[in-house]
Amino acid sequence: MNASSTSRLVFPLLAVLLALGLGSGFAQAEEFGGRGVFQFASASGCPLATTATPLSDCNRIALDDGHTRARLDGAGKTLVLRNGQDYADETVIADVLLHGQARAQNGQVVPVSLHLLISKEGQAWSTSLHAHAPVAGDLREVRIDAYRVEAEVQGKRQTLLHQDHALQVLSSPSTAARLAKQFVQVRDNRVEAAKAEYADITIALGVGPAALPALRASLHVPGGHAELAKTLHGGSWTLELQALRSRLPLSVIRRDLFLFGLERVALLQPLQAEGFSKYEKLLLGAQEGKGYLSYRGQRIDYPQAGAVAQAFLQDSFIGLVLSAQQHDAAP
Repeated sequence: MNASSTSRLVFPLLAVLLALGLGSGFAQAEEFGGRGVFQFASASGCPLATTATPLSDCNRIALDDGHTRARLDGAGKTLVLRNGQDYADETVIADVLLHGQARAQNGQVVPVSLHLLISKEGQAWSTSLHAHAPVAGDLREVRIDAYRVEAEVQGKRQTLLHQDHALQVLSSPSTAARLAKQFVQVRDNRVEAAKAEYADITIALGVGPAALPALRASLHVPGGHAELAKTLHGGSWTLELQALRSRLPLSVIRRDLFLFGLERVALLQPLQAEGFSKYEKLLLGAQEGKGYLSYRGQRIDYPQAGAVAQAFLQDSFIGLVLSAQQHDAAP
């Protein structure tokens, strides 16, 4: 497995995701079309949900262009995709992200996500499936909305994801997934005295001591509030991403900007066009609920900062680890 393919698992300043789960209250089918990211309810839990902040609309379906439509049947637990377009090369056309929870080897209940990436080349459909969890090792007592995902191909249905396969991938990752996790190392940068307020990790690519740092991500919440979702929309916080090397995959960066609603922000057009330079930083934050965005030494007011940060912290692998660190340390 090369660094480019592994990066799809890592940078959700990657992402990588089509998430699906639907509450029992939705009996009628929903239709999605056009380039965009669409949320729907999870009956199995959301990563940032708490008793005081009971989130539910955290599952996601992303459609990368106007050729793809999706029909979600909550009662039948099925998602059907249609796309008649020919693609000269393998092209990502959609992804689905399903959220839930599971019990880790140490007995702790942790958030988990299942990410299905869907591509086409010509009229041939293909998929990549993997699990996101903030801890290593096998999981048990997995709870996730089990959807069957299908594609309409020449009047017939092709299965892209079966419910049993989804549970199997979450509870016991495949050999390929284990190898990918060995190649992708997560390093905890926190010092003990600051653990209540900071989450700080480095993502390194490679095996053992030869792994090379690629990205540093940190989340700072003054006071270490346990109600993270509430703080993101009304408090003070910062989320920082720093490239530790040049030439991070541009296709991944562009797709993450799309997934997290940043691709049309004028300040980030150089990032969209060129990617990250070494040691360059992207900073999202808020001061007493007033959001801002900073890149290349320029800072703008950005009221959507809380929504973007919430999506990143629950939908990306990096964000899932950061939010888990912050939640565990908060009073």
